Amino acid sequence: MTTSYVLEKQQELKKNKDLMREAERQAIARMEEEQALRKAASDARIQAKLDRIARGESAPAAVSVSIAAPEAAAVETKAKPKVASKKKQPKVEEDAVEEREESEDDQLEHSQAEE
Repeated sequence: MTTSYVLEKQQELKKNKDLMREAERQAIARMEEEQALRKAASDARIQAKLDRIARGESAPAAVSVSIAAPEAAAVETKAKPKVASKKKQPKVEEDAVEEREESEDDQLEHSQAEE
C-alpha cells in the first residue's frame, strides 16, 4: 500500500511531464512555422528570378542581406598583471670593486697617454 505523499509526488511528476510535452509541441510548431516562412521566401525569390529570366532582363546588382546574430553579453575579464621578478645582481666583493676601479683608472691613463 502506498502512502499519500508518494501518490502526491507521482501526480506532481505526471503534471510536470504533461507540461514538458506541451512545451515541446509548441516548440516544434514554431520551428515548422519558421521553416514554412523560409520556404515561402525562398520560393518567392526563385519565382521572381524565373520571371526576370523569362522577360530577358539582366540580373540586378548583388545585394547581400545579412542578419546579425544577437550579441552575447560582453564580459570583460581583466587579466592579472604578471609580476616580473627582479633579477638579483651577484654580490660583488670589495676586492673585485677595487680591481675594477683600478683597471678603469689604468685605461683612462693609457688613453690619455696615447693622445
